[in-house]
Amino acid sequence: MGDLQKITIIDGLYIFTQKNSKRWYAHFKAGKEHITYSTGESDVEKAKTKALEEYYNRRSGGQKFADVACAVIKDLEDAIASGKSSKNNSIYISILNNYHIAYFGEKRINKIKQADMDSFSLWRRQQFGGELSKSSIQNHNAVLSKVYDKAVRQGQITKHDIPAFDTQGKRQERRAAFSWEEFRKISDYILDEMQRTKNKTSKMLLELLYDYIDFVVATGMRPGTEIENVQWQDISFRLNNGIPEITVAVRKGKTTEHTGIRQVVVRSDFVANLEDLIARFPNRKAEDFVFLLSDGSEPKTLSRKFSDILKTLKLKKSPYGERTLYSLRHSYITWNLKNKADIASLAKQCGTSIEMIDRTYSHLLPTMFRQELSGVVYEQKEPDSLKRREPSQKVRDANIRDYGQFEKRFLGRGFV
Repeated sequence: MGDLQKITIIDGLYIFTQKNSKRWYAHFKAGKEHITYSTGESDVEKAKTKALEEYYNRRSGGQKFADVACAVIKDLEDAIASGKSSKNNSIYISILNNYHIAYFGEKRINKIKQADMDSFSLWRRQQFGGELSKSSIQNHNAVLSKVYDKAVRQGQITKHDIPAFDTQGKRQERRAAFSWEEFRKISDYILDEMQRTKNKTSKMLLELLYDYIDFVVATGMRPGTEIENVQWQDISFRLNNGIPEITVAVRKGKTTEHTGIRQVVVRSDFVANLEDLIARFPNRKAEDFVFLLSDGSEPKTLSRKFSDILKTLKLKKSPYGERTLYSLRHSYITWNLKNKADIASLAKQCGTSIEMIDRTYSHLLPTMFRQELSGVVYEQKEPDSLKRREPSQKVRDANIRDYGQFEKRFLGRGFV
């Protein structure tokens, strides 16, 4: 062959040039047969692509889609076992099993063309019973990308063989939230029930729920993983000239795998709830979770209890869907937007993007500036605690007296 320049693409397949030719040739072995052929390309990257395409065309083809997808599922299960994004990874596993493997399972991954992917999108809509939301489409595409990335790394396909994914989907619908009056109605009902019940377990659940919902509307944090993983050592406290300043480190949740720990500001009036929580756990340790029942056990029915209360108060349904604990987060964002909070700061506080807030809460934009646009002064019915206020010196002195020990304890041992 003369002088050769040789580049291995994958195990068993390489390309090479001959001394008197500018074009690349490819070589591999199939069984006992050695196969050498011209790629017809002088550009090395194009030659690699052609070599791989011909390699799989001349062999039996790439792995079945299900085999590659199952390898990805194993990766996701390992990630869950190590404590990484268990909720997201569980969703990805479900999507692969119920949609992608169900449709593409036996088809070889290198044979899936754009027409197949388009047919899959149509089938998926039929299976789902309608158009998926954009966020659902994004989840589907994210896990499908993992399958194709693995196939590329294994040499099953090249990046040029990956068909385009469906990026359509329903525009994000307006989300159900509470008015401030509705939230106070819920809070007052819980407080009344807590004082009325004689059942110890029910009382513990209600007192936790009372502080839990206040915490959501004091932070905008996501109910579930974000809040339930807050430890005492995550809460920072200080008095700034008599004004409580509370922050919480969010270490686990929907976005922390990508963004890392984020610091969330807690509305100052939550200090009263914090006092109650501290009183319930006198023997707390830094690494203990904050939102537990007073006997130290994890709440199993918090969300269901909240849902039952909404039904009792006839607040479960709204024009924009049923309300849940998560609706409190939407309420927090809604109230702050109506009080003209800086959207970039609000997005950072809530661990989301400016684009998401703009897309989901765009219906609020006209009302945010209605006073300036109309010249009419409207009465604000949102929580007064969301506005910037200057507390009186009497309030400052009372805070120093009542909460000074919080600050001393935090400075002394690192948690309140």
